[in-house]
Amino acid sequence: MKEQKIGKEEFFLLVGPAQFAVTSGAVEVIAARIGKGEKLNVPLGKRVPIRALEDTVLQVECEPDKLTKMEGSSIPAEWDALAKRVVGERRDGRLYSIVVLGEVDTGKTFFSTYIANRLLHHLKRTAILDCDTGQSDIGPPGTFGMLVMKKPVVFLTEEPATYLYMLGAHSPGLHFLPALTGLAAMLEKARADADALIIDTTGWVQGDGGRAIKKSKLDIVNPDMVVLMQRGTELEHLVKHLPKERVVRLPVSKKASSTSQMERKSLRELVSVRYFKGAQKMEIPFSRVFTDRCYFLTGTPLTLDGALHAERLSAWEGSLAVTAKPLTPDVSKGWPKEIGRVTNFVAGDEKGLMVGLLDDKQNCLAIARLDEIDFAKKCFRLRTPFSGSPEQVRGIQFGSLKLAEDGREAGFIEPGSI
Repeated sequence: MKEQKIGKEEFFLLVGPAQFAVTSGAVEVIAARIGKGEKLNVPLGKRVPIRALEDTVLQVECEPDKLTKMEGSSIPAEWDALAKRVVGERRDGRLYSIVVLGEVDTGKTFFSTYIANRLLHHLKRTAILDCDTGQSDIGPPGTFGMLVMKKPVVFLTEEPATYLYMLGAHSPGLHFLPALTGLAAMLEKARADADALIIDTTGWVQGDGGRAIKKSKLDIVNPDMVVLMQRGTELEHLVKHLPKERVVRLPVSKKASSTSQMERKSLRELVSVRYFKGAQKMEIPFSRVFTDRCYFLTGTPLTLDGALHAERLSAWEGSLAVTAKPLTPDVSKGWPKEIGRVTNFVAGDEKGLMVGLLDDKQNCLAIARLDEIDFAKKCFRLRTPFSGSPEQVRGIQFGSLKLAEDGREAGFIEPGSI
C-alpha cells in the first residue's frame, strides 16, 4: 500500500481492482461518506471518483497509474440539484418514483446509486429497483432486485437484495409478461417500504420490443420523474407522451466506460458466482409445491408406455410427455389419440435450469439451480443459497437460463419447453 494525501475538496479517480483505507480525515465516494478507519474495495471493471471532505490521508493499494488526480468533480452539479428537487416535490405518505432510461454504458447504475445516496441525507427510506437483468447489480443476473437502503452504499453488488423477483433470463425479450408483472409487484412493495424509488432499467430502448417494454413500464409506474441519460436525442421517442416538467435530460459523462459483450458476461458471472457461493443442496417433493411458468405438474396424470412422466394438459394444449430420449413414432404409436398434441421433454435437459423458490404468497425467497427432476421418486433436487427451511418453499418457478454448479452461464432452454 502507498500513502496518498488529499487536500479538502480535491478529487481523485480510482480504477479497480483496488482498495483504500482512510487513515485520517474523510472522503466521499458516490455520495457515500467513508471516514477514518473505514475501507473500500473497488472491484475489477469499476471506477470511482473520490472527493476529500477534509484534509485526508489514504492508504491505497492499486496498479500503477490507477489513482489519478482530477481537476474537479466528475459529478455534474445538475445531479445534486435534481436530488434537491425530489426532496422539495415529494409529499409525505406518497412514494416518489424516478425512472432512469439510457442505452448500454451510459452510467445509469452509477447515477442511480449517487441519487439514492444523496436522497438518504433527507429521506428516511430510499430504494433502488434494478430491472437490468442482463447486468444485475442488485441480486443475481436474471432477476429484478430491489434494495431498500438503510445507509449509503458505494457498490450495489455488495448489498443483499431486500426483495427479489425472478425473470429467469438476461433479457425480457421472451419474457415480456413476467417482466411487467415483476415491475408491478416490486412497485407495490416499494410503496409500503420507501419514500422514494429509483428504477434502473435495461439499455433496450429501440426497436419494436424496446419501445413497447419501456412504454409499458412508464405506463405502469406513472413516474414523478423520468431521467434520460443520452448522448444526443436517442431516447426522445420514449417520452413524447409525458408532460415536459416530468422529463429531465442529462448528458452521458465522458468518463462513462464502454463494456464489450465478453466483459459484460464476465461481470455478470462474477455476480452470479458470488450469489451461489456456499449454496446447499435441497430436495423438495412434487406433492408439496405448485409450479409456475411451465406445463409440468399443472395437468392430470397420464400413463403412457415409454414415458417417464406424462400428464394431460388443459383443453387444446394436449399432453406433456417426459421421455429418456427424444420421442419417436415407434414409442408414441400406441398412445391414445385423445391425448392430443404432445409436448415432449427429454429428461436431463432440465439440469442447471434457473428456478425461483416461492413462498405461499408467491414472494421469491431465493434463486436456485435445478440439479435434477427425479421422476421416479417424484422430487426436485436443487442447489441454492437459501438458508431457510425447505418447508417454506411452496412454489417452483421455472426460468429459461441454465447455470453451472458455481453459477456460471451454461445455456438456455426455450420458454414452454416443459
